[in-house]
Amino acid sequence: MLVRDIFLKAKSAVEFMYDKTAEIRRYEEYQKLNGADGMDWVTKHQGVPCRLSTVGMQTFNNTVQDEVNAIQYYVKLFMSSEFDVRAGDEFIVDGVKYESAKEPFVYVTHQEVLLIRKGYA
Repeated sequence: MLVRDIFLKAKSAVEFMYDKTAEIRRYEEYQKLNGADGMDWVTKHQGVPCRLSTVGMQTFNNTVQDEVNAIQYYVKLFMSSEFDVRAGDEFIVDGVKYESAKEPFVYVTHQEVLLIRKGYA
């Protein structure tokens, strides 16, 4: 039995821990009715089971005191490796919007995507 086969058997155990759902959107070019090119967010995947995790200590001090109270912190999203994710994709996880910071780390059992949460308090 190959190591890859053992990991594939563990995949269902990993996916059992997913407690949230995500919508994955990508900024893509499209043709407008008048023939001009435009850019818009297109939903690529919907209802994707996933799990979020905090990344490092910087997530505990997530407000910056400036002109406005800006919120910015990183989270790591775990999801199935079957879904196509690219750097710059937008994620909406249970109603909260995140941006994909980097390309995902894809493994046999899952993939990990570093996300940025930006907003205002």
